[in-house]
Amino acid sequence: VLSRVKLIAEPWDMGPGGYQVGKFASSWSEWNGMFRDDVRDYWRAESNERTLAVRVDGSGDIYKDRGNRASINFVTAHDGFTLRDLVSYDHKHNLLNGEDDRDGENWNRSWNCGVEGATTDEGVLDLRDRQMRNFMSTLLLSKGVPMILAGDEIGRTQSGNNNAYCHDGPVSWLDWDAADTGMYEFIRSVLALRREHRHDDLILRFNASSAPTRVDIPMPFRLLLDTGAAVLAHDSLEMSPHSMVVGVSE
Repeated sequence: VLSRVKLIAEPWDMGPGGYQVGKFASSWSEWNGMFRDDVRDYWRAESNERTLAVRVDGSGDIYKDRGNRASINFVTAHDGFTLRDLVSYDHKHNLLNGEDDRDGENWNRSWNCGVEGATTDEGVLDLRDRQMRNFMSTLLLSKGVPMILAGDEIGRTQSGNNNAYCHDGPVSWLDWDAADTGMYEFIRSVLALRREHRHDDLILRFNASSAPTRVDIPMPFRLLLDTGAAVLAHDSLEMSPHSMVVGVSE
């Protein structure tokens, strides 16, 4: 029975040298915190395509020849911001935890898209929705094992609280009545794409020029990940100056 157990490590510990990502035996999979950090930085324009490509391609710089299952890819986890809060808050808001906002991580690699917290600004809300799709598409189409935080698929918020372990109430509960059904359906479509092409290699093409570029890729599906758009598409697409096309080989 034990020979079939999945061994998954959170490779953090206290003290110098406590972060041991990539150093477990080949029988282990590991939470890849470098994937989280680099993907977050890319979608807030604090990283580059070269770094993102390494993470999307399975983080070979960390796991060498251990294969795709070594990396547990994630953008959010049980501690820290939810996906909705990652694109809605620049700073943690933990006063309800009773520790004068001293608890929780201060460096979240987040971007509020122009307004801190709740807003009725349609432009900001639209940008946040696109950013959430950018994050989930990058996660689900990267090599490795994707891990989704419960509630991210329906746009759950903790109102900026990034350390809500002490709550058993609305802050940490899933609000099914407020579920973002559009986000849910989008994730289903990307998962279907991943499932259909799970044995194929991803094709990455980047465009960082100052002018839009038209790219034709001979494949049935592809995903445009962009700070202004994230859509499933066919045929050719107009790409904006900062974008990434992810496709599947035939």
